Amino acid sequence: MEKVRNLYIMNAIFAVLIAAADILYIYNPNQDYIYKTIASGLFLVLGVLNFILLFKDFKTKNLKLYALFNVIALIFCFLGDVLLIDYFIVGAILFGLGHVFFIISFSFLQKFNIKDIVAGLIIFAICLCVILLVPDFDFGELFPVIIVYAFIISFMLGKSITNLLFSTKYSNTLLALISLGALLFFLSDLMLVLGRFTDLTTDFGTLCLAFYYPAQFVLAYSILFMNQSEIASVKKMSFIRKVYCRIFQICFRIILPLLPYREPKLLDSYQDMCKVLKDKNINSAVLVTSKDILDLKLADELIDTCKKENIDLHIFSEVLPNPTISQVESAKEFYLKNNASAIIALGGGSAIDCAKAMGARIVKPKKSIQKMKGLLKVRKRLPTFIAIPTTAGTGSETTLAAVITDEKANFKFPINDFSLIPHYAILDYKLTLNLPKGLTATTGMDALTHAIEAYIGRSTTKYTRRMSEEASKLIVENLYECYTNPKNAEARKNMLLASFKAGNAFTRSYVGYVHAIAHSLGGQYHVAHGLANAKILPVMLEIYGEKVYKKLGKLAKICKLADENETNKVACEKFIAYIKNLNKNMGIEEGFKEIKAEDIEHLAKNADSEANPLYPVPKLFSKEELEEIYKKLKV
Repeated sequence: MEKVRNLYIMNAIFAVLIAAADILYIYNPNQDYIYKTIASGLFLVLGVLNFILLFKDFKTKNLKLYALFNVIALIFCFLGDVLLIDYFIVGAILFGLGHVFFIISFSFLQKFNIKDIVAGLIIFAICLCVILLVPDFDFGELFPVIIVYAFIISFMLGKSITNLLFSTKYSNTLLALISLGALLFFLSDLMLVLGRFTDLTTDFGTLCLAFYYPAQFVLAYSILFMNQSEIASVKKMSFIRKVYCRIFQICFRIILPLLPYREPKLLDSYQDMCKVLKDKNINSAVLVTSKDILDLKLADELIDTCKKENIDLHIFSEVLPNPTISQVESAKEFYLKNNASAIIALGGGSAIDCAKAMGARIVKPKKSIQKMKGLLKVRKRLPTFIAIPTTAGTGSETTLAAVITDEKANFKFPINDFSLIPHYAILDYKLTLNLPKGLTATTGMDALTHAIEAYIGRSTTKYTRRMSEEASKLIVENLYECYTNPKNAEARKNMLLASFKAGNAFTRSYVGYVHAIAHSLGGQYHVAHGLANAKILPVMLEIYGEKVYKKLGKLAKICKLADENETNKVACEKFIAYIKNLNKNMGIEEGFKEIKAEDIEHLAKNADSEANPLYPVPKLFSKEELEEIYKKLKV
């Protein structure tokens, strides 16, 4: 880090010296061009120094060749700059060779291809139009030289632009610097031609230098970014796809306040629930739950209350962890067979998600569940829907999402629609008192993941930030207490509230790659969702790195995991360490033994498909980069 910092300082000093020499030349243009030569020479020295000092740090042969040919190009441009005024043709030839070497250097970052040819020809065609149609130009015998030069500089600019738009291997910072340098060179040459071959009165010579010196500096400076430009030869997300993802997310964020988000109305008891049903003239409902819930007698009070209040309760108890398409279809047929008019979901996220998908199929009988994948594919009010969570974690009782497994394809997919938000919810802590320790731990970590991913994403609002902060604080204060002292009623109440608040946060601000990866593992290997989130969360936060320092650091301080006077980086690291220790203390091991090397590409494809462009993550990753993350998670 100290070496890089010193190089930045050196480049800044050179920039000041170059600017000073340039200014001296502009105000003393007749002193044998000594200041101009000094300024141009400084670029060459800077490029050579950057190349020599960083050569050992370049990770691949292509990086070394880019830097080498960049320096060679700078040498020819220096010679061309010195000779151009007195020996125009010689100077132009040397400059042209310099640009050719720049094109060669760019080609080491991405091989020359048809896109480069098309881009170069388009820019060259524009140049020809300017040259042929502007009446003030008078090239005389130099016309062929100008045409060849225009051809070369057009392809230099075209190549740099296609690298920026389509290269997926190198950092956008490096590619943007190269494109900026090529553009400035192009504008500098345009000013030179206008100044030398027209009678226009504008001081094109000064404008030429105003573009030329920054162009030289930017391309010399780009060498600094070579040692951080390639990440293990992994194909990165293309610039165009990144722009598309961010534009999609920005548009969604803009319309966020206009969308029909709502919270379920909280009911205090089963008696209140029955009163709501009676007020709506509903006397028949389907209870979507699991056999485990029935065996644990968690549904007894609900069943007894409905019986006393003369509500016919038809029990569908076939829900399993990670509800499948076939379970949803069975639930739908069960609902229709019993002529029910309301849906009651009792259980964890699986039961509530199954009930949501069942409701969607009831109101959209002609649309398969697979076709509801994604965003706003239901758009029709569900039957009266009451959610009663028996775990504190999924937040499904307040979200617009249902996650369903395609058992034939081993693929989990989300359905997101405002109509899936339950109309009512009952938060009864007594249902969570007998939860097994393992389930308390993993569902609690699920809630923490919801809160954190909603908070560090790029589509937060004042409301979702507040929900995430309150949820995170409650979880930090109560989750381990629930784990070690399961009968603590106050801690159980707080965890249910935290889950509800985290659900409110992520249903508006969405989640991120942690969930996308967890869903893929659940679909392929039936890994419990909360367990997957718990294991992935600290790994993903470390990979995000500095992109989450500010937000996660602030959240750490709110949760009293870091002191107010500590840097965001330190606070962020403390939060990640807390998550790792909490996992360890609750018996959650690191990594996944289930992941098979031959499945990684398929898993990454599914995660990429789910997350991009919808999830407003702190940092975008390509499918290939996601594959590397799966490799980190594999044990």
